[in-house]
Amino acid sequence: MAVVRSICEKKNMSKEISKTEYLLSCGIKSGWHDKRLNEYTNDPQALKVVKKYLLNATDNKEDGIGLYLYGANGTGKSHLLNCSFKALLSLGYSVQNYTLDEIVDKFTASWYSDEQRKEFYDILRAVDFLGIDEFGKDLSREGEPNYLPDVVKRAIESIIRYRVQMKLPIWIASNTAPENVTKVFTEDVASLLREAVVAVPVRGKDYRRAIQERNKKKIL
Repeated sequence: MAVVRSICEKKNMSKEISKTEYLLSCGIKSGWHDKRLNEYTNDPQALKVVKKYLLNATDNKEDGIGLYLYGANGTGKSHLLNCSFKALLSLGYSVQNYTLDEIVDKFTASWYSDEQRKEFYDILRAVDFLGIDEFGKDLSREGEPNYLPDVVKRAIESIIRYRVQMKLPIWIASNTAPENVTKVFTEDVASLLREAVVAVPVRGKDYRRAIQERNKKKIL
């Protein structure tokens, strides 16, 4: 039986799809389409780790190793994740990137459709590199858990467990340090992530504020 690898990879087989549609189908939002990895300047050490990972992408994929990018708002975690996934696409890998909220929405939308649920599970389980952005949104800034339905938690845990056991890399971007994962998910999941992802702190100023000030000067 053929395995559905990803929406992104399936659409890439069509010559009619545009680059924009292709990237969007991979979960890479429009704001990142023209951004480059080398444009990231907020945390040189985090950038160095990401570049080294990409340089050894083949070995990291075979070993099932991903990255856990964590830090305060606006430090550039999503920049690193999305631009890295574009680089992985250029190397011929399939990628799929979701925010945690998008995963929750897709799970809840597929509760009444076995076919939709199976297709979504197939994507999450088979794509070469899976990205989960805004992973810390289910935690408050103090690390205390916000509400996340048990059925959703179990579904996410099953995907993480499957990918780790099958050596399929996961990239996570979060405002929350890895040690706080246990406040929402089980210790088993936290242990699996410790095995399968390398924690990378992303530090620096909130460059969204700098962009905001630059935009103000253009208009005001």
